[in-house]
Amino acid sequence: MLNQRTSAALSVATVSPEGDERAQYVAGLRGLADWLECSASPIPIGQRLLLPLHSNPAVEAFAAEHDLEVVYDREGNASTDLHFGQIAYHVFGYVDFGKHCERADERQARAWADRNGLVLRPAREEA
Repeated sequence: MLNQRTSAALSVATVSPEGDERAQYVAGLRGLADWLECSASPIPIGQRLLLPLHSNPAVEAFAAEHDLEVVYDREGNASTDLHFGQIAYHVFGYVDFGKHCERADERQARAWADRNGLVLRPAREEA
């Protein structure tokens, strides 16, 4: 059950203009911050807020705008982090989002097959 302070802090998070997702999100963050400030509950550490921009150029533009370094993974996908204390605003994109999804699906399917003693092979094409 929520105590009065918790209930009040959480209700602040729901007050925002109708249909304004940004305002709702910011109000939610403020409500969470207010609740964390007045609560004796343990606080989470190392949290990340994820912002998928889907393309490397979008990540690079975000990083340039905020004077941040861009990091590329082994597949060439870009990411950057904007830190607020222990909280990271993690912005990421892909060289080719469609191909990234295909590779991720294949890895997942192969891992499932492996765990279940199966082998994936190409379907036979009808002549």
